[in-house]
Amino acid sequence: MTTTENSFMLGLDSNFYLKDDFESPEKRTNVTWFYPKICGFQDALRTEQEKAEYFSFLDRQTHPQQTDILLYFHIPFCEAFCNFCACFKESSAKYQGEQRVRFVKAMVKEIERNARSAYFQGTKIKYVQFGGGTPSALDQESMATIIQAVHREFDLSEVDGISLEGSPLGLSTDGYIEMLKSLGITRISFGVQTLNEEIRRKLTIKATVEQVYQTAENIRKAGIRTFALDLMYNLAGQTDEILASDIHGICAELRPSFVQTYRFNQWEGTRLDKQIRAGKVSDVLPSGSIERVQYRQIKESLADYGYDKQLLINFFTHLDETGPIGLDHACGGNGYRASYTLGIGPAAENYMGERSYRNHTNVDRWIKDVEDGIIPIEQGRICSEDEVENRVMVFFPVFGTVRKADVANLEKYRREINWMVDSGYAVETDEDITLTEVGRENAGNIAFLFYSDEEKARARRTMYLSLKNKRNPFHQDEMNIPRTPVFLQSKLATRPADSSTGPKAG
Repeated sequence: MTTTENSFMLGLDSNFYLKDDFESPEKRTNVTWFYPKICGFQDALRTEQEKAEYFSFLDRQTHPQQTDILLYFHIPFCEAFCNFCACFKESSAKYQGEQRVRFVKAMVKEIERNARSAYFQGTKIKYVQFGGGTPSALDQESMATIIQAVHREFDLSEVDGISLEGSPLGLSTDGYIEMLKSLGITRISFGVQTLNEEIRRKLTIKATVEQVYQTAENIRKAGIRTFALDLMYNLAGQTDEILASDIHGICAELRPSFVQTYRFNQWEGTRLDKQIRAGKVSDVLPSGSIERVQYRQIKESLADYGYDKQLLINFFTHLDETGPIGLDHACGGNGYRASYTLGIGPAAENYMGERSYRNHTNVDRWIKDVEDGIIPIEQGRICSEDEVENRVMVFFPVFGTVRKADVANLEKYRREINWMVDSGYAVETDEDITLTEVGRENAGNIAFLFYSDEEKARARRTMYLSLKNKRNPFHQDEMNIPRTPVFLQSKLATRPADSSTGPKAG
């Protein structure tokens, strides 16, 4: 493949920024949602001694009270797999009966271990987020047990909200939404992605459009304070006309409190990537230029429907009083003492001060470690002071603005700030730095300006090692990566390339 086909790889090119082609269609990269990043190949904690030393802070110090805590739960189960999704997940059908009981008990034990550590004594949680996977794939009793444990073990007296991601498949179960509300859930979100039946089928989205509409209505009837819907763009086969129809259906008919927009990521080596390259999905293929056009179409169209308040780079609402939305805490709170994240569950990512770590991306191993009293992580590192200090500027493009008073060492970033202002990507006042419209369009690229040199090198190496080892670059796991049977590998390795079968992945 040509280098212009992989926007993620181009986004990791340390030479691309501060160049005239910053706005090149192929170079619009992902917004950063987790920083400092970790890598399964570079940050493995292999021995129990390494883990014990790494986590000794939990019992020897208390949490700095001036820093907010986001409590994140990763529920890795899905009723069906959407083939575009790179998140860690397992089939809910695989974890029933005794396996389901073991999982729930492990979640509760992990909650107790963290909440009862010295670090969290007296700590007030600011936001709780259930993600996945699909949390609503858990049955009502299992979900209730976990949420009740959160209320029992953590101090939620000043919590801004408790949010849960779901799917119409689980949320449409009788009484499920009402159960969530009774346990303090204040916000529900689920992915629509597109309302086009043909594209939904090719993306292997199992929930029907009818279920989408019914679930949205049920959330309103239950009196959940807010709910959000996800809209994807630059999907294979998603013309501007189809996108316009999607926007109309979401904004005029489903009428959520918030619309979250996500660009389609064609992760190299995944099943969907191979299908797209082979021409099996659509004649209209994802591209950098289409992505830019559709991003602008979304912003203009959402504003026309009254969703004219852009809270985050991808987060739009029609509400005047929005309240906390969770993602602001997930992205560090955009302040000098940026929010920390405590993650519980398989593949959950954590950030505790200078410590960045991830739980096992293997459900069975995670359960076994928790049962055995072992901290269930597979990788972690202690970040440099430089990287910790950079967080507020790395996350600033997510919010579109940053108060200069919240930046610990503003002059450290003077070269990048001056370049953004001179190039029309940002405006600087005495109080803050704010992205312009063209700056917001290039938010992912701008975030990358503020990565440390070490983090840029690590990101490039993560991509290289992921592709080399046939792993998903997102978590270095096997999500959506086709596995070739061992007995075929030697035959395929010696087979001549057939140029008649369409574009190749490498």
